[in-house]
Amino acid sequence: MHFEILVEGQTELTALSILMGKIIGEHGNPHTWMIHKHRGLGRIPEDPSILPNKNDPTLLHNLPSKLRAYSKEDRKDMIVVVLVDLDDRSDCLAFKSKLVSLLDCCVRIPKTLFRIAIEELEAWYLADPDAIKLAYPALREHILSQYVQDSQCGTWEKLAEAIYPGGLRAIKRHGKRSPLVLKQKRVWAKEICPYMDVERNQSPSFRCFRDGLRKFMVS
Repeated sequence: MHFEILVEGQTELTALSILMGKIIGEHGNPHTWMIHKHRGLGRIPEDPSILPNKNDPTLLHNLPSKLRAYSKEDRKDMIVVVLVDLDDRSDCLAFKSKLVSLLDCCVRIPKTLFRIAIEELEAWYLADPDAIKLAYPALREHILSQYVQDSQCGTWEKLAEAIYPGGLRAIKRHGKRSPLVLKQKRVWAKEICPYMDVERNQSPSFRCFRDGLRKFMVS
């Protein structure tokens, strides 16, 4: 199978470039994938049937158009994978339902897998504390022990408090709009994901992502 994976940005691209091989095996042996990053999550357009604004490079804004484009490709081996963060949305099922409804705009519905990281991608790292310890031996373990898996509690902030020198306060000193946060998220993905055990990961949202991919491998 070939997986076309749409993600929010560079952090997700970095993480999945490492994790995909762990989940479905070496690239090209026999499965392949291509990861497409965007500039943030954005919003679903009010009218999904219209062409997207070229000045808006966010994932959700462009998703209806991209799904229509994929639906025109005559490839039985292609799976479209859409990975997004739940963030502070209160209803995961309602959010997923909105995403799935975008397929109604397609002439022919492509094989599509919608998956949502709860609350953010960093929840997947927190579900493997051993991987975090290997990447950051000096971490504050008591912070990790307080985390409730896949809870909406400020996930990246919790990880920052556990592993960043000086904790979350040190990052916030640079200001709310500082590029340091995105930079650190990319660093964490690069340094933690190589140690992650995808079979023992305790995040329900990660397991849904992993198992969803694997179901297509045997279908």
